[in-house]
Amino acid sequence: MKQLLRLCQQEEKKLSQLGQQRNAAQSKIDTIEQQKLQLGQMVTDYTQINLTNASAMMLQNSAQMIQVIEPMIKQLTRKQLLLQQEQQRMHQLWHKQLGRQQGIQWLYKERLEQQHQLQQKQEQKQLDDLAARYATASRA
Repeated sequence: MKQLLRLCQQEEKKLSQLGQQRNAAQSKIDTIEQQKLQLGQMVTDYTQINLTNASAMMLQNSAQMIQVIEPMIKQLTRKQLLLQQEQQRMHQLWHKQLGRQQGIQWLYKERLEQQHQLQQKQEQKQLDDLAARYATASRA
């Protein structure tokens, strides 16, 4: 029983760790999404420079900044896709671990219940034996 309880605790710990890893991956994905939005806004800002008031130097600077930012967005998108795949893999592992942990927990509770029932039967048998001895002793 102690081994089963220990195993149950170990499986619960693994489940917790997988959950933390899954949440960390989601957090990284959210951060990348924010970065992509900020970079996208910068591209929009550089694209919307007022052509009538802008100098040639400003227009050239804007074009260069857009050329620098767009590869950064592509790189973040690739990184985000990889993280999403990793998070999905972690989610599947988490679900498998959840099933395993719940199965072991159910087995532990089932064994406890069986042990409790056996103990009750033994106690009832002892009471019946004592009652039979008392009944035999009181007749004599």
